[in-house]
Amino acid sequence: MTQVHYTVSLPDPNSHLVRVRMDVRGLPGESADFVMPAWTPGSYKVRDYAKNVQDFSAGKAPWRKIDKSRWRVAAGGDLRVEYDVWAFELSVQSSHVDADHAFLNGASVFFYVDGHKDAPITLDFRIPKGWQIASGLEGRGKTLVAPDYDVLVDSPIEIGTFTKRSFKVDGVPHHLVIHGEGNYDEKRLVDDVKKIVETEVRILRDIPYPHYTFILHNSPERGGGLEHLNSTALQYPAHSYKPREKYENFLELVAHEFFHLWNVKRIHPDALGPFDYEREVYTTLLWVMEGFTSYYDTLVPCRAKLWGPDKYFKKMADRIQKYEEKPGRRRQSLSESSFDTWIKLYQPNENSTNCQMSYYEKGELVGMCLDLEIRQRSGNRKSLDDVMRALYRDYGRKGDGFPEGEFKRTCEKIAGNLDRFFRDLVDGVADIPWNRYLGYAGVEYQKDARKPDDGEAPRKARAWLGISSVKAGGALSIASVVEDGPAWTSGLSPKDELIAIDGIKVPADDFERRLEEYDPGDRAKFSIFRNGYLREIPVTFGAKENVTWSIRRVKAPSALQKKIYEGWLWSKWEPAKK
Repeated sequence: MTQVHYTVSLPDPNSHLVRVRMDVRGLPGESADFVMPAWTPGSYKVRDYAKNVQDFSAGKAPWRKIDKSRWRVAAGGDLRVEYDVWAFELSVQSSHVDADHAFLNGASVFFYVDGHKDAPITLDFRIPKGWQIASGLEGRGKTLVAPDYDVLVDSPIEIGTFTKRSFKVDGVPHHLVIHGEGNYDEKRLVDDVKKIVETEVRILRDIPYPHYTFILHNSPERGGGLEHLNSTALQYPAHSYKPREKYENFLELVAHEFFHLWNVKRIHPDALGPFDYEREVYTTLLWVMEGFTSYYDTLVPCRAKLWGPDKYFKKMADRIQKYEEKPGRRRQSLSESSFDTWIKLYQPNENSTNCQMSYYEKGELVGMCLDLEIRQRSGNRKSLDDVMRALYRDYGRKGDGFPEGEFKRTCEKIAGNLDRFFRDLVDGVADIPWNRYLGYAGVEYQKDARKPDDGEAPRKARAWLGISSVKAGGALSIASVVEDGPAWTSGLSPKDELIAIDGIKVPADDFERRLEEYDPGDRAKFSIFRNGYLREIPVTFGAKENVTWSIRRVKAPSALQKKIYEGWLWSKWEPAKK
């Protein structure tokens, strides 16, 4: 049987290079193809990790590269290849090595032998003195093992002088491995992460791993996360744990990535495992895999009492408002957004706001609507929790993927016919009747007049351009223009550099305040640079309703509305605030 052994060395961390020796035993045939993945599961973008490989060698065996990610060695039996990997991208999708630590995302570091991804794997590490190793893989000291390549690349590895804190849930150890400093309260952070784990385990009713590792990088500014089999890689801005609102964003990140250990790592369509690492894989269900995970990442902390229903409602009202303001929601359906993720969501352009809709954003909101629809139909005896548990029981726990149509069928086994729901909200772009679904739980989406800071009477409408802007190098430029909005019809364009309005210079930090000087219907002359040429463009401001949106409890709920509210949020009904 074929066996694979990697020796991973960091002879000079300041070089940002990982040196890998790969020994393969028992290869049949007279040649073998060594393949470097083009993407990493969970991040649906081709990254072509082979671009970071250098100094490849196969000892005395002849070899040649036959495509961008594949090296063919003209020998069989026992083979040794050696190579270096440039690792200088501090992100959860790639690898990073410097004098302080090494983070290895397996897909960006380890070759596999074509046809032998199922071979058992061992890894030995040669690392600087005093450094430790943390991973979801089994092992001891400087040796790790994996049953196959899929598990190897689904288990990121952190090496360095990190902080490690542990806790148990139902007797199962969970480790929080922290690289870098930050303005967090360590005890509170560990306690809150534990509450999230406990709550999600209560929802899915199973712990499908012997131990779990959170790898947390405190970074200068970037944030993000990537789910793995029994671990996750998290990155969060080091000084964004305060104030409270920013800390809540971190808790949502933790809840999101941890929920993925069921939803997508085990509950997934056939296309999402086992993987083809050389090319894109397609599914129309990323709105379930990612969107529903986003739904739970905000709901779970509410259920865990990390914030209350009113805070949850504020978050969801803000997201509904943000969704409603995106013209792309009328062009791209959830199923289309999922299928086209490889060329659209991860590669946006200046017109994306007009023609695309994120399956994260809309998927979260549709998940909420589906949850409430199921609760209404069943008298709160069933919910989206039951759908997730059924898919896990029938497929995830067995290690099986499911056909594309099985998600809808599972929902209908629990809730009855959902043809119209899926036609309008999943495969179509119909408006979402928010208060129909929210009303099932005794709450409603309402608008209120926006109160000015200066105490004056609120304006019914504000001047509106229909652009988003970006600041770079002290300059202010247009990032996108809303189709058929005032800026669009006046001729302003993405990448226009804004210089002045009505002959008065516009500092990059003063643009929003300057717009407040105008009313709907006013005309102004915009001075811009376009492709190096100065232009003046007259613009007539449009109108945007000067309101805020909120979700509030109704004053006289029915018994069923109260029951749904309490089953949904795990909180007792409270009378509406006057």
